[in-house]
Amino acid sequence: MPRFAVDDSTIDRRPLVAVGYGPRCVPVMQLIEAAAGICELLWLVDGTIPEMQQMTELLNRFGPVVDIAGLGADQIVTELSPPYRPDGIVTYLDANMATFAQVAERLALPFHSPATSVALTDKAEQRRVLRDAGLDVPPCVVISPRASAEELASIVSQVGWPAVLKPRSAQGSRYTFFVNDELRLTELLQHLGPDRPDMVLEGYIADDPSRADEPYADYVSVESIVAHGVISHLAVTGRFPLAENFRETGFFIPAALGDTDRVAVLDLATSAISALGVITGCLHSEIKFTPYGPRIIEVNGRVGGGVPEMLNRAAGLALVELTLRVALGESLEVDGPVTTDRIGYRFFLQPPPVSATVAEISGIDAVSDRPGVDSITVHQGPGAVLDWKDGSRNHIMAVVGSARDYDELQDVNQLLLHEVTVTYADVSDDG
Repeated sequence: MPRFAVDDSTIDRRPLVAVGYGPRCVPVMQLIEAAAGICELLWLVDGTIPEMQQMTELLNRFGPVVDIAGLGADQIVTELSPPYRPDGIVTYLDANMATFAQVAERLALPFHSPATSVALTDKAEQRRVLRDAGLDVPPCVVISPRASAEELASIVSQVGWPAVLKPRSAQGSRYTFFVNDELRLTELLQHLGPDRPDMVLEGYIADDPSRADEPYADYVSVESIVAHGVISHLAVTGRFPLAENFRETGFFIPAALGDTDRVAVLDLATSAISALGVITGCLHSEIKFTPYGPRIIEVNGRVGGGVPEMLNRAAGLALVELTLRVALGESLEVDGPVTTDRIGYRFFLQPPPVSATVAEISGIDAVSDRPGVDSITVHQGPGAVLDWKDGSRNHIMAVVGSARDYDELQDVNQLLLHEVTVTYADVSDDG
């Protein structure tokens, strides 16, 4: 296990980056490989999460682990110094981002400012900031767990229908639902229960009817890094159509866009990132095409899920390495979107929007034998209990690989949809 110098007189000390780490994060070995020629790593984890309790032994092999469960910024600073003196801090999750921003401010490390980190993780605050900057965003109002019927009626009158109900702070489409009337809204809130987190109700961003017959979703994401205020857009990620409840079914780099659309989404991403005051960090900005032009869905202050693998397969770009260099305060500027030789993809096979138990999965060989498919990971195997409210992270399996062109990309997607069969037991449509 690496040892870290704590003596100020040590002149050959490698930089140390503190990594906010958690479940469904960038894979550990990706981070280790990226850090090999750059820095040592220190892991900041919430030890109350069962997955992190299981991973602690592995993480300890590659750097010290600091359990930050229940700690505020000042307490984390105390834990870090001494014995550690991090030279940078990075996270690949929304959770604790605002706390990490306060830690970074106290230690004078490059990171999102506290105000920016709040806007990046609080959907209501982000809408306010973007609206104040002149961007066209839908109405968005917070619904507290204690909201009365009168308050709920007032919120509905401000937002209108159709709308989207989602947590005020969450990722991966968890607890995210399309709502088209007050009865459905009330049913969902009751089902989520009195212990639910703060939710937001926001206006549904209009679909673009001119794209209805296309094989791809009507929204994309822009993958960016910002170093010392300089914004570099690395790629535009395309999508396959969403499953019900806004669950992701597939991503690919580069998106299948014409020049005009590509320029429009890049310009909008630049405007949103600037409005949020991002000086240092990595961004994943989701943008939807509407009848009135592109509109911001949301900006995330971290690397998008699966993006490092797709960028590597499409362009040979080491995104995780760039995130560590940005965290250390290096001046970086990338002339992007970067040139791609292939199309990197990541597909998800999503279950139906019900609560059920996975009984059997068959047909995986039909996909795994396909040229260009690098890996298939079963996330919810036989015996797994599925929760219909759990969003994209509840997917049955993920397929990662690359394609020569968009026809080959669509072929792999069709194989996944039509050749893989999942049988379910104990099905309950409790939504």
